[in-house]
Amino acid sequence: MSVNAIRIISALLALFYGFTVFKNLCIFQNVSFQIHLQILNILLIIAALSALGTAALKDWARKLLILANVAIFFFFTATALYLIPMQNPSFYVGAFIFLSIIVCLYFNQLKVKLAIMGPAAQLRKSILLVDDDPAILKTLKSALLSSGYSVLTAASGEKGLQVAKNQKPDLILLDVLLPGIKGREVCIKLKNAPETSRIPVMFLTAKDSPDDVEAEIKAGGLAHITKPVNTSKLLEEIRKAIGSS
Repeated sequence: MSVNAIRIISALLALFYGFTVFKNLCIFQNVSFQIHLQILNILLIIAALSALGTAALKDWARKLLILANVAIFFFFTATALYLIPMQNPSFYVGAFIFLSIIVCLYFNQLKVKLAIMGPAAQLRKSILLVDDDPAILKTLKSALLSSGYSVLTAASGEKGLQVAKNQKPDLILLDVLLPGIKGREVCIKLKNAPETSRIPVMFLTAKDSPDDVEAEIKAGGLAHITKPVNTSKLLEEIRKAIGSS
């Protein structure tokens, strides 16, 4: 992802948001929905300032820009009947809703994140967590981020395969019991695909019998981590496999 492209897009967004605030103040001075208009202008000013920060390659500004556009999206969907411009209201509202979606999708891309965060972030080793338990994902993601790793997540085997093929993580932590494709089958598919065959896979599972461990090794797993996960032990196994972040 080109840093210059991010700078240009962010600067154009800042100009657009700023111009829209100016136009609102000039055109809609004597309307009955002043409160709604003031809220919209505040959201647009926040979006403009965060877009300027994003143009300066500040990651906090990128996150704020996404949040501002989420707020703008919900604002327009909730108050569209009140915000009726003088001409063609459906286009005005629809354009803002569409733009908010595009901005969120664009600036939430991993490539954009890495470009904004700079070379140091791109050198961080990445780990893909595949587990359908939100609590486990949250706990392990926090521990891995604190240890300096970049973290990707997936809640199903199908999504895990997709993310692994698209992002090429340095390591995959894979639950055995997943909705849809089970963990061992996911591992076999990863090992059979040339683009993911070299990625080490560690299984996370509550099953701990010798037969289970043997089946995981046969599927291509590098290690077997028993749930509930001991974070210190997990980090030690990760460092053995791919080194520190």
